[in-house]
Amino acid sequence: MKVQFETTKMPAFWASYLINGDASGITLVERHAIDAYFKRNDIVDVVDCADEAHFSKCFDLYGGDELEGDILEYTVRYAQETEGYNG
Repeated sequence: MKVQFETTKMPAFWASYLINGDASGITLVERHAIDAYFKRNDIVDVVDCADEAHFSKCFDLYGGDELEGDILEYTVRYAQETEGYNG
């Protein structure tokens, strides 16, 4: 299995849950939405995020449930099967 790291933008209010595993700042519905977003985008986990958020008028494109909101750049890990890889 090949491990791949990339940066991607996601809602800033997800940071505590994604980085620290602390779901106290989000609702159960939001938690399920985050988990579904990860599954849909083949994201295994988050390893880091930027220190400062920035506002986006395309918030919904980054997993948010509103049209506008603050987003952060996260470093995520994808696990991808590699054909012919014999480790």
